[in-house]
Amino acid sequence: MTIEKEQTPKRNNQFLSYFGIFRRSHNASLLVTVILFIVAILFPLSFGPHDQTALAQYGIYLMWITLAESWNLIGGYANLINLGMGAFFGTGIVLTSIFMFAGLSFPIAMLLSGFAGSGLALLLTPTFRLRSDYFAIGSLVIPFILRPIVEYLAGKTSFDLPTGTSFNPTQFYYLGLAMTGAAIFGIFWLMRSRVGIALRSIGDDEVAAAATGVNVLQSKMIALMISGFIASVAGAYYLGILGAANTGIFDDLTYSLFPAFMVVIGGIGTFEGPIVGALLFSAVSYGTVIYFQGTSFEVPVFSAMIMVVAVLLPRGIIPTLRRNWHRFSRRNIKK
Repeated sequence: MTIEKEQTPKRNNQFLSYFGIFRRSHNASLLVTVILFIVAILFPLSFGPHDQTALAQYGIYLMWITLAESWNLIGGYANLINLGMGAFFGTGIVLTSIFMFAGLSFPIAMLLSGFAGSGLALLLTPTFRLRSDYFAIGSLVIPFILRPIVEYLAGKTSFDLPTGTSFNPTQFYYLGLAMTGAAIFGIFWLMRSRVGIALRSIGDDEVAAAATGVNVLQSKMIALMISGFIASVAGAYYLGILGAANTGIFDDLTYSLFPAFMVVIGGIGTFEGPIVGALLFSAVSYGTVIYFQGTSFEVPVFSAMIMVVAVLLPRGIIPTLRRNWHRFSRRNIKK
């Protein structure tokens, strides 16, 4: 009987260690995420044929998760605090509208906008000479610089979808799910490649990484290009949700700062962090909009969330759960 009491907690610990949030490693397993993704695929089946339009409200969750994943790649793993995500996000909106008016389908327009976002990232590689806080400040002004350029070249400030454009709610939901899944699992495998290992080493100590032969500039450039691609595709999808947007979105710090907040809340540099942070952030946003319509009550709510996390969970939700679980499991094993 004594032996069984000592071994049971250990077996439970080994079983639960397969679930990402309980693993000590930042490279968590895919099990929980894959299960949730399968649930998300089957989710539309719970809606009746006349309730499919309700799926549209879930597109905003998919957009935020994708945008948070984009930020985590460059800010969480490579430790480059990019506060200019709005530049890529706005680029996706603007170019998707232009491509669709040129006669391209929405998925193709999204894809091309993503490549344009990668091109914009390539143009911004000189900013890598800026370090730490200076890079953050430099990236923050990029959307503000880009707005007048876009307005001058396009000759207008409003961008929308062609008249008569409509989406099947279920198909649009699955398109967003494919976008989000590609971002989540694509980054997961990227971080296990040579590029991912290089990014982690740069994030830990850039000087030491360069001394060991890591091509710092090339690794940062690849990360920013992939991040820009993902953020631009998220912007394109958001245009599909809104139907129309204007260039004021470049000046809206929501799309530059909120992805960073989401990742910090969930756990910066972790696999699950962007997903948890984005879902929590989106749920709170949706709730405040529903219950406090016509107000900006979400701003103090978000501020309170960030302060609570900063004080009580400085490492974010996921790392705190991991740490507390391992403390609990070690205590049980000793018993």
